[in-house]
Amino acid sequence: MLSPDTIAASLIQFHQQQTEKIEVFWVEATSSRQELSAELATRFTGLPILVALVNKNRFHDANGVSDDLNLTIQENEAWFVPENRELVRDRQKFSLVLVSKRPLGIPQLSSPVTLPDWFPQWPCEILTAEVKSVFTAITLTLGSPDIPQSAINSALFELEQALCHRLDVVFHSNPTAANALMTVVGTGQAPANVADLIASSRQGLQARSGSEFRPGGAIDSNFIVSHFARVWRDCPPLQRQKLATDVSEALGLSPACSVNPQYSLTALLSRGKEKFPATPAEIIFSRNLMVTVSDVVQFVNGIHHADEFPQFPAVLTITFAKDLARSCRAAASTLGQLN
Repeated sequence: MLSPDTIAASLIQFHQQQTEKIEVFWVEATSSRQELSAELATRFTGLPILVALVNKNRFHDANGVSDDLNLTIQENEAWFVPENRELVRDRQKFSLVLVSKRPLGIPQLSSPVTLPDWFPQWPCEILTAEVKSVFTAITLTLGSPDIPQSAINSALFELEQALCHRLDVVFHSNPTAANALMTVVGTGQAPANVADLIASSRQGLQARSGSEFRPGGAIDSNFIVSHFARVWRDCPPLQRQKLATDVSEALGLSPACSVNPQYSLTALLSRGKEKFPATPAEIIFSRNLMVTVSDVVQFVNGIHHADEFPQFPAVLTITFAKDLARSCRAAASTLGQLN
């Protein structure tokens, strides 16, 4: 999930912040642990950081961590060439990075470790080493290449295409279906009616590619998703259920459509007093669609203004980005399957 560059940069930062003589960092490899270990080792040249593969029989029992650490250091004596020994002595600290295919299965804890007599510093001493799982501690900027930006752009592009097609189909069968929605959307510089909105979207789509699709949320945008994001963002919370109902009508949704409501965590967190079990599936779908579009547009804008924002937890941010892309594709697929 995270690139070797991101993991290495964070581990170097953790090492630089290290206040103890020895600290141990646990890294869970999502692909080949041998490849990740080699990638990390090359990035730690000139630093007293040893990368070691975790033996499958170790670090399962909190009571055995001390012995597991001792054995791991003993088995990697070959790393302690004169240059690396000097690094440990010069920096007066040492970091051990453990690479495994599994998460750390014991509580993060401090454990005594007895250093061998050949260790370059503190030989035969018993030191305390803190074992930390680093993935929850790694952060990244919204501009990080680890965030699947092109996948988000492409998924949003698919959704724009699906919305354009669906609004057009419904408009030709029921020209007034989108009237309520357009009283909210069609203000200022925005398209005044659904026919203009459809035409504007078609024109904009012809000039864009999926991976580079960045519609924004401006009122003069060519794109449907931009206007949906804008009106959802500006809609008072108590009026959002009504707006979702208007979207549902504009898209020609009804109980007969049997749409998957596509519950999402962000839709749950932004819901009002409405009870999901009592809300028709097509209204939940429309609400989730609006939440997703609004979140995606904001997220993509954040990517392009990453220097204005702090860093965020890496795993959470990447998972959220992937879920935004999944929600866009799911909504596009649902709309594409309607008659």
